[in-house]
Amino acid sequence: MVTACLGRAEDFGMTSDLTPYVDIDSVTHAQHRGAAMTDAEMIKHLWTHKTQDHPHLPDEALMFERGEGVYVWNREGRRFIDAFAGLAVVNVGHGRAEIAEAVARQTMQLAYYPTTRQFSNRPAAELAAKLAALTPGDLSYTLFAVSGSEANERAIQIARHYWLKRGRGRKHKVIALQRGYHGATLGTLEVCGIPELFAPYEPLAWDGFVKSPPPYALHDREAGTDERLVRRCADMLADAVRAQDPETVAAIILEPCLSSGGIIIPPLGWLERVRDICDELDVLMIADEVITGFGRTGRWFAVEHEAVVPDIMTIAKGITSGYVPLSAAVARTRIADVFGETGHEENVHANTYCGHPVACAAALANIAILEREDLIANSARMGERLQHALANRIGALPIVGEVRSRGLLLAVDLVDPHDRHQPLAKEQVASLNMRAWKRGFIPFARGSVLRLAPPLCIDAAQVDELAALVCECVEELQDELLTPRAPGPAMRRSDPPAAAAPSSRPRPESAR
Repeated sequence: MVTACLGRAEDFGMTSDLTPYVDIDSVTHAQHRGAAMTDAEMIKHLWTHKTQDHPHLPDEALMFERGEGVYVWNREGRRFIDAFAGLAVVNVGHGRAEIAEAVARQTMQLAYYPTTRQFSNRPAAELAAKLAALTPGDLSYTLFAVSGSEANERAIQIARHYWLKRGRGRKHKVIALQRGYHGATLGTLEVCGIPELFAPYEPLAWDGFVKSPPPYALHDREAGTDERLVRRCADMLADAVRAQDPETVAAIILEPCLSSGGIIIPPLGWLERVRDICDELDVLMIADEVITGFGRTGRWFAVEHEAVVPDIMTIAKGITSGYVPLSAAVARTRIADVFGETGHEENVHANTYCGHPVACAAALANIAILEREDLIANSARMGERLQHALANRIGALPIVGEVRSRGLLLAVDLVDPHDRHQPLAKEQVASLNMRAWKRGFIPFARGSVLRLAPPLCIDAAQVDELAALVCECVEELQDELLTPRAPGPAMRRSDPPAAAAPSSRPRPESAR
């Protein structure tokens, strides 16, 4: 094992005169112990994330061993289309040797040095400069972290500390959106708008974290046009700030597209209006681009669809395509200037792994691939192709309320075919995960929404294959729901009645 590692270093033109101490007997004993255990025996020690909507299979069947491009292979050798890019993470695709080589080189050169106490390392500085060039407007100062949750906590800390340093310490509250999601720490659960995710951890720590409705056209028919929907939700957001007293509100935090809440894609004009509200009421705008950043929506960052510059933007996932954990909060010049270069008091807390040189090296290699292969433009093209393929084949089905997308972030929103004002039962939607597994692709079906977010390197043939598989699953589900069943001993009270006539409601613009 040690020889192999040193051999790889030599492959990259490096040598090492270090002779690490290894207790060979201990290593051999550990290897034999591992070899003697089955996958099922090993994985029982891993606290896996089980939900009611995951495929109901043995844990070891869901263990993956290899990935290449848009595909992953499980322990049994079955190939799957990774239709959700892990967790909307692997933007450049699996198996990129260029990133692996960058990680190996940096590990041998300098595996770790912090960016605390004024120390830094070259990859962190180079990546910060690159982000200043890539991000919109004057978002120019980067505070690195490890996870998306942590980046959002850092953004909230920056916002609160900014107002404190401005002499307005009462401004500490944060307004968020219903159905929004910003992480799994206690601090970010405060701004979570999905009750089933934060309810188990209540009571949470702070007051003043209020949620306002997002623009969700499919389930907000009273609003009418997109313009009226944006105006209505913007008015409610402004009212929420005023109800708390703007002099106590530090920031509004929102995802440009609400990903975990159901791939809710607000109409264009929404972010502009939020920016106006923040300016009018003197609160900071935090854009959570953890999922939407680095090309997921067909632009480098989703705020660019409306030419909006937030005060703080958080990024993660696609910054390294998941090859190494890394995240960041990027602030505008006017925010960073308040903290100053000469102050010696504690500002925003850093941590051990922020600006990790190996993670930053992975990010630089990842961004180089995104640029060289023009994957941002490919996301826009392939996202449009995928949406059109789905909308044309299943968009008018009684159980499909809407097919919507922005780039390669796509949702099939499912409704009760007998009452299209109601979402389809979550258990029925969750069955799509198992149907997909049997067909060889992995989406994320939860709540009322089938979510798709494949790697940005997906090509036209792969898009067409994925679209066909998705349509088969949705059509199969509808057939089961709408096929009358003869009464008898096997009849269950939960079996659905016969088919209702398809709705004649005009299709939403995003589903055409």
